Amino acid sequence: MVDASSSVKKVKNFLFSGTANSVETVKSFYNSQVHDEEKWALNMKLLRAAGMFAGSILLMRNYGDLMAI
Repeated sequence: MVDASSSVKKVKNFLFSGTANSVETVKSFYNSQVHDEEKWALNMKLLRAAGMFAGSILLMRNYGDLMAI
């Protein structure tokens, strides 16, 4: 299991880093999220859920009147 405090430190470094190394910080954060299998699986679940949520909102906004009785 990944240590939660190290993840919090990475996020704090990502949010509060200076502009000099911000590109490197973004690259390292991206690589840590994509190349770790556990994090990638969780991120895909979150992306899939967000896509389903947004898709259902768009579907109901566009075709919700057809569902009315």
